[in-house]
Amino acid sequence: MSTKKQGRIEIFRHDYLSEGDRLAEVMCGVIMVLVMIGYLRLSLSGGGDIEMKKTLILVPLGCNAAWGMIDGMMYVLINLIKRGKIYRLSQSIKSKKDQEDVHISIEEDLSSTVVDSLKEEDKEKISDEILKRVDPTKIEKPEWITKKDLLAVLFTFLLVVSTAIPLIIPFMIFDDLILAIRVSFIIGLGMLFFIGYMWGKYASRNKIRSGIAMMIIGSIVVGITLVLGG
Repeated sequence: MSTKKQGRIEIFRHDYLSEGDRLAEVMCGVIMVLVMIGYLRLSLSGGGDIEMKKTLILVPLGCNAAWGMIDGMMYVLINLIKRGKIYRLSQSIKSKKDQEDVHISIEEDLSSTVVDSLKEEDKEKISDEILKRVDPTKIEKPEWITKKDLLAVLFTFLLVVSTAIPLIIPFMIFDDLILAIRVSFIIGLGMLFFIGYMWGKYASRNKIRSGIAMMIIGSIVVGITLVLGG
């Protein structure tokens, strides 16, 4: 595989967002659009259908665009913290100070992985091996914002914005506003089911039950949000 092609594929891999992160972004995008559609339908009941349809298309897109940008920046800030932590650990290794704290930090970073299934002595051996192999002189002071960070922001933005598109298509197709809203909600429920189905796959749970559970949870969240005023 060529380097250029591999680079294009790399954008859509877990290097920017993990499977769980991607599903969470899509789920939030779906719920936000459903909430906006429901809320606008209730609050603009006195307006004309054409004007309301424009609002129901533009507001969810704008809301998801803002959320995608904010979430992308949060992802970058978290990455900056992670890079800073790695640099601080390397400096601790270099100065040979607080080795116990270094061990604890490494073990914390390895938590929620297959390492959790090992015995404590095995975890300590892995931590020791990492310390032996890390060359602190090769770990430079963390960069500010990298090209990869900017691509992550773009990827998150596009992911969240694209989530809104299937939900607003009915308003572009149907003249009947009520029918468009109902079709949009059905599409939203289908997307929530798919999100739950994929979550079940990654979490080694029953995929069908996970899909149904996500539909129910999403519907409840939308309902509660509408009752509380959006």
